[in-house]
Amino acid sequence: MMDEYLLLAVIIMLVMADTIDWGGGWTWPVPDRPGSPALVTNPFKRPAHLGVDIMYREGGQYVAPVGTPVLAARAGVVWSTGKTARGQNVVLDHGAPFATFYQHLETVSISKGQRVEAGQQIGTMGADPTDPQGLRHLHFAVWYKGNGDSSSVDPGRAMPAWRRSMWT
Repeated sequence: MMDEYLLLAVIIMLVMADTIDWGGGWTWPVPDRPGSPALVTNPFKRPAHLGVDIMYREGGQYVAPVGTPVLAARAGVVWSTGKTARGQNVVLDHGAPFATFYQHLETVSISKGQRVEAGQQIGTMGADPTDPQGLRHLHFAVWYKGNGDSSSVDPGRAMPAWRRSMWT
């Protein structure tokens, strides 16, 4: 019986991901580098990976240099900043129904209650301290009609339409 409920929940989330009205005003949360666009290197996979990981591909390897900016994906208000065993994080409230979650930041340059614009730098990319490889990347999640893992939706289908910026 529990497996049937889990299957039904997964089907509902898949259908919902295709029917979300994303609206406008979105930007990639990591800027492109000259000759190296930001890429989703680990896609959304319910229930194991409830967001996307973003880095660059250079010389056949995934990389993210020290100081890589992390950008607000949409205008909003800083709901929270904090530090967990997985690194520093930020949650931005974009007004119903969206919020975004940024994980593994090395630095955070905004504070709770602050208004941010789409594309504004909110920190720099870091690594997951629990990862033995120490691979620098951004874990980015979109929360739809709620907060936390239970409301995570796959941004991967919408991101190709989002504005990109250049890191100079």
